Amino acid sequence: MDRIDAMRLFIRVADAGSFSRAAADLELGQPTVSRRVQDLEAALGTTLFQRTTRALSLTEAGERFYRRAADILAEFDEAEAEARGLEHAPVGLLRISCSHSFARRVIAPAVTNFLALWPNIRVDLISDDALTDLVAEGVDIAFRLGELRDSRLMAKKVGEASQVLWAAQSYLDRRGTPKHPSDLSQHDAVVFRHSRQTVWDLTKGNEHFEARVDGPFRASSGETLLEAAAGGLGLFLAPAWLASECTGEIRLVRVLPDWQGPSLPIHAVWSSGKLRGKAKLFVDHVEPAITAACGLTRLETARR
Repeated sequence: MDRIDAMRLFIRVADAGSFSRAAADLELGQPTVSRRVQDLEAALGTTLFQRTTRALSLTEAGERFYRRAADILAEFDEAEAEARGLEHAPVGLLRISCSHSFARRVIAPAVTNFLALWPNIRVDLISDDALTDLVAEGVDIAFRLGELRDSRLMAKKVGEASQVLWAAQSYLDRRGTPKHPSDLSQHDAVVFRHSRQTVWDLTKGNEHFEARVDGPFRASSGETLLEAAAGGLGLFLAPAWLASECTGEIRLVRVLPDWQGPSLPIHAVWSSGKLRGKAKLFVDHVEPAITAACGLTRLETARR
């Protein structure tokens, strides 16, 4: 139990990024926390933290130990809960991260039913269009749209949404309706500011066309671009789940309906080990909603 407690303390310090913050969370003195970490390092024969006057970070050995310790603690907690007969009554905080638009349209609606099923769970939803550091923010599960860049994360593909073209009728009345992707170079587009290139890769059956686009407005938020398109600023390439409210209100209409852009993969990602506990419960709960939004069947777990 001493070693289990030491691992829990180590995980808390790593997540907090500070001995003092971890000590405050645990209601212990900072010297006590520092000494216990030093004892753990001595027992392991390695240095787990790189200490400076301004920052505390994991060493390479510390990162490896963090992942294994997290797995061990999760297995221990599951075994303990099963022994106590609590495996069907999960409790505690579940921290979720995703983009603003995905949170509002897919995740938040699913949370309501999830909490009705599991009333002893609390959810902390971080909606941010920047990529959240899962370890630093203590995130249990995140949903990432697009190709994954961090190969250290574990991932399960939960959906893949086709992207299609949208525009406000007011824009089409003013600028005309494109008949072919080659017409798009004569139109305005609203695009993500982090896009590496302003090229829309469009397909129709076996036909393929790369349309170079530009326009007066870029933004980092899908919600912001959606409102810009609905306001008549230009064409927008986006999945149907993002544009659903605007289509229902007839603020946006499909453009070039026979053509579609590249599929947008959606992954549930976590820091290490198997998907388990409250995070697995939530992914299993929300996946049908994602499947419905994307129109796809369940997909397999993968390492990214």
